[in-house]
Amino acid sequence: MPIDPKSVDSGTPETLDGRKYPDHLRPYEAYDDKLLPLVERLDGATPAEIASRVDDARLRSMVPHWLASAEWRELIERQGRDMRSPRTYHVGRRGHSRIPA
Repeated sequence: MPIDPKSVDSGTPETLDGRKYPDHLRPYEAYDDKLLPLVERLDGATPAEIASRVDDARLRSMVPHWLASAEWRELIERQGRDMRSPRTYHVGRRGHSRIPA
């Protein structure tokens, strides 16, 4: 999902083909401080591996939505060799600057 670099800091990122950041993902932005450091520690983890490390059941259930939100905002990057390989996540350049000290 290539994001238009000019739109990333606008509060409403858009893809290069004009799709806008979905409003239903906005509430998950509140969990950046809890989940970004976890993704950094588990560098290259799958969504299931990330969720398995979250103790709070409510927050654990939000991991897939938070991953989508963070990817849209270019805080994390999704990687996979091909369509059949498992998706893994890494903290991106923008995400590293947002991780609490």
